[in-house]
Parts: sequence; C-alpha cells; structure tokens
Amino acid sequence: MANTNTSTSAPARPSPRVELRAEELADQAGISVQLLRSYQSKGLLPPPRHEGRVAWYGPHHAERLRVIRDLKERGYTLKMVHAALMHDHNMGLPLDEPPETLRLRDVAERSGLPAEMVRALEASHLLRPHRLGRAARYSDDDVRAVRQVLTLLGAGMSLDEFLHIAQPQLDTIEALATRAAGVWMRGVEAHGRSPHRTDESESDWVTASLQSLVSAVSGLVAYNAERAVFNAAQAIVTERGSEAARDAVRHELARRHPDLVDEPEPPGP
Repeated sequence: MANTNTSTSAPARPSPRVELRAEELADQAGISVQLLRSYQSKGLLPPPRHEGRVAWYGPHHAERLRVIRDLKERGYTLKMVHAALMHDHNMGLPLDEPPETLRLRDVAERSGLPAEMVRALEASHLLRPHRLGRAARYSDDDVRAVRQVLTLLGAGMSLDEFLHIAQPQLDTIEALATRAAGVWMRGVEAHGRSPHRTDESESDWVTASLQSLVSAVSGLVAYNAERAVFNAAQAIVTERGSEAARDAVRHELARRHPDLVDEPEPPGP
C-alpha cells in the first residue's frame, strides 16, 4: 500500500509582536490614551511609526513612559521631565556635546573685537562668562553675544549710547534673575525636606529644576525683548519713516506672520 502520509513542514511560528497601538500601549502603561497623546504633543514621547492611518508604538515608547512615570513619582513637573529627557543620554536621547571652553583672548579673536573692548563689555555685564571661583569660563555663546554688539555698532550706534540704553534692561534682568533664583531655592529646600528624598534623587531634581528655570526665564526674556523691540521700531517708523521704510517693516511683519492680514483703518466720522 502506498504511503499516503505526506511530509509537510510545520508552519513557521509568527515572531512575537513588539509593536502596539496607542490604546494597547496606554493600557500597558496604566495611563489614558489622552495622556499618552499629550506626552507626544509636548515632545516627551517620540512620534510613532505610521502604517497608513494606524500608528504603531514600540518598546522604546514603553521604556520612555516608564521613565516619565518614575520621574513624576520623584516629584518632577512635566517641564522638569522634558529638561531631564533632553539632557540625560540614559533616558533615550543623546547627550549634547559639552561646549568648548574659551579664554578671553579666544573670544576676542573669534569675534574680531579687541580684548580691551571685550573686557569692557564684561565689566558692563553685557558679557557674562561662567565663573568657577575667580576663573572666567567663556564659550561660543559669548562670541555670539559680542558679535551681536558689533552688529548694533555697525548700524551706527556708539558703544556708549548702547550701554546707556542697555543699562536699565541689564538692571531689570539682574533683579528678575535674583527673584527667580530665590523662588527656585525655596522649591529646592522644600523638596529637600521630603521624607522620601535620597541624595541621588535630590541631585537629579535640583539639576532638572535648574535647567527648567534657566530655559523658562531666559526664553521669556528673549521673547519679550524681541517683541518689544520690533513693536517699538514699527511704531516709530509708522510715525516718522518714509513710505519705503514703512513698506519694509510691513514686509518683515508679513514674513514673520504670513497669515496676518492688515486690517483697514476705520472710517472717519
């Protein structure tokens, strides 16, 4: 009798599934889908892989959610979590290369400004190097600051005029920095009194909160300065400028805000 049994290889077992939909990842992490998408919109969670209209999340997303949960349990705010994720290579993002340390003469050479004038800018607090004890530490940020001063001088403003204009703003920034640091220190002291703190957790919390403080305050100052200068220039050119100058400012405003429509003047009485 012929052997009717045919030898067939067993079907290959599918590889274990490692990607999840948003609902599945949220359920696995113990959070809502809305919170997961909120983390993604805030830049805390990398974007998923899309396949058509379906978003797929992988193991690195689950690990990132675990890190976020752990940081929140240690008292981190979302802004502090974001700062920690941006600065800690152990949390899934590369650590930024440390900035090159420069000497004063390096700043002078790279900016094209004599060293004596660089010292004058530092004495007036327009240039603020980091200090370790009595030693000043400069970086490319200081070079850029000097070049920005040179840009203003190239526009026809003397250094004395600029210092006269800048001094009230420098005083205001100094006062703002002192107050912000005082509020931050009260938070540091309160966190240090937590019964669950350890030296390691306190160090991490202080680092992340300091990064958040510097980022938020400096960003807010830069935002207000940029808007105030532009609005003041727009107002004065509207009052005293030629038609060509007014057109130039309008074009610059349109470049910054392409969707902005100039509203017509209301009709007179």
